[in-house]
Amino acid sequence: MAEVGRGPLSAVVAPASGPALVAAGLVAATTVVAVRDPFRHHLTPPCPFHALTGLWCPFCGGTRAIWATVHGHFGLMMHANALLPVMALAAAWGWVTWLGKATGWWRCPYPSTRAVAWAFAGLLITFTVLRNLPGLSFLAPPALA
Repeated sequence: MAEVGRGPLSAVVAPASGPALVAAGLVAATTVVAVRDPFRHHLTPPCPFHALTGLWCPFCGGTRAIWATVHGHFGLMMHANALLPVMALAAAWGWVTWLGKATGWWRCPYPSTRAVAWAFAGLLITFTVLRNLPGLSFLAPPALA
């Protein structure tokens, strides 16, 4: 009888368990958001940045944007949080890179330079400033019912 944790399957399953758990958690959270409409029910605590300043952070409206995406309302998704597609692509690229590195199946180029981190931080700050300007209020998330 083979020992637990030994053999060809364990060489793939053990390293992939981290990315698999993160994917399962993401699917579970997305399912909760898809079932319970965040436009009608508060699913997350209020944003501390918005509560303190009255300004929208780059993540404000993200839960509503995810709900709109799952239900195929892409215009509403862009209104709730226009940065969601960029953040989702960055997260997906990071996850795929992590899975490939953990399992050894593939190697994706992952830009881990400071310039990329500063560019992403600059994007978040720029989006925060723009969505709070009076003339660009369409970038602010819609009000809850």
